[in-house]
Amino acid sequence: MKLFIKSIYLKALIIATSIITIAILSSAIRSNLFGASVNKTETLSNNINNEIAQVLYSEKVNKIDSFMHIRSKRYGFNGNVLVSYKGNLLYNNSFGYSDPKHKEKLQTESIFQLASVSKQFTAMSIMILHENGKLNYDDNIKKYLPTLPYDNITIRMLLNHTSGLPNYMWLVEHYWKKKTPPYNSDIIKLMSKYELSLYFKSGSRFVYSNTGYVVLASIVEKISKMKFNEFVNKEIFVPLEMQNSFVYSAALKNKHSEKLTGYRHWGRNYRIIPETINDGAVGDKGIYSTTEDLYKWDKALYSNLLISAKTLKEAFSPVKINNKYTIPYGFGFRIRNNDTNNKIVYHHGRWNGFRTSFLRYMHDTSIVVVLNNTSSNGNTLITKKLRQILNTDTDSSNTQNLIIDVFDNGSDIAISNFIKKTEGYSSIDTNKINKVIDILNKHNKKNTSEELRCIIEKYKNGELNPLQINNYTLLNNIMF
Repeated sequence: MKLFIKSIYLKALIIATSIITIAILSSAIRSNLFGASVNKTETLSNNINNEIAQVLYSEKVNKIDSFMHIRSKRYGFNGNVLVSYKGNLLYNNSFGYSDPKHKEKLQTESIFQLASVSKQFTAMSIMILHENGKLNYDDNIKKYLPTLPYDNITIRMLLNHTSGLPNYMWLVEHYWKKKTPPYNSDIIKLMSKYELSLYFKSGSRFVYSNTGYVVLASIVEKISKMKFNEFVNKEIFVPLEMQNSFVYSAALKNKHSEKLTGYRHWGRNYRIIPETINDGAVGDKGIYSTTEDLYKWDKALYSNLLISAKTLKEAFSPVKINNKYTIPYGFGFRIRNNDTNNKIVYHHGRWNGFRTSFLRYMHDTSIVVVLNNTSSNGNTLITKKLRQILNTDTDSSNTQNLIIDVFDNGSDIAISNFIKKTEGYSSIDTNKINKVIDILNKHNKKNTSEELRCIIEKYKNGELNPLQINNYTLLNNIMF
């Protein structure tokens, strides 16, 4: 009898101990991963993050590369392409030639005319002056350029393309008599002299206007007492380390032999498109840059390095005409899906053989940049396809999310989120995680590396799946 009672007490003790152990195990799995959790203590540089992104999103990178090689070989795409996903540089590659006639290959450092993509830099120059208290958006432009014969036009109208100003190119082509192209100041004089009529009452309509951005660049010069190229270099390119970017005017002596030339198809060959009489004006075009410098530009817009978030927000806000019609254009940016979580701010450009596209996907901090110099019309198709690739989930999406969560929040939260989202039924790509660990070790990021190593061990033991531990089965095995 005593032996029987002793046996019951022993079993009860075992059961109680088992319950406590299970509670501890369950808590450990969900929160501390058996001591493997390390709070986020290491900062990863942009270069390390970009290197890791190549591993995490290798399937996307391969699809992008395959698609672009097809576009180049079958359809003659000639240019540079950059893709950034969730803030990380995924892809930056060149296709074709800088000089098709002599078969000189493009490089990722090749410098393209941005055409109308330049307008966002002109708008940024105005916003910098605004934030520094040098101007107001609703100032009349005659405050700065008093010889212009147009009343009731504001700086804001120039930014939003609602000024109604006439086409300066027509004016130059009909009235400029010198061989050297006119600079902005010359164009202001022509506008003041010939007093061409407005296309419509200022502020009443939206009509895309290159003239408005030439006038904006002239206002920058008037206020800053610097040439536009000097102002943009000092206030934008130098702070952002955009070392391969500059403003070029054929009217000035700031020659840049490193800039690319535009071409057009002529039968089976290409012909150079020479500079025109309109290549002296800047602000509407005239900025040259590389895909990598545009990536730096995109990153800077998220980090408020040049202006505050409040000031920048207006650049990405559509204009309203007569308090009635909303036009999807801000300050130097077109806008798409403004009222959704898929907002895109972007611009395309076209000038003298250059076709340019710069698209920023705000909801996931991604960009697509396409620059070509052979008059190709395929940019829109390319940008759509590249975005489609970015939007498509892959088999390793859960692995990607888990790793990023570890980087952002530490393994405690990352594992908890992983279990909540997958209910413990998802596999992870341990080969991909091991490659990331190798990168971390190479850069001496030992703490983060150890977090990921422990996650692999727990995954192999089934401990990332809360259903792997069956309390009743465990108790039954202990008791019987």
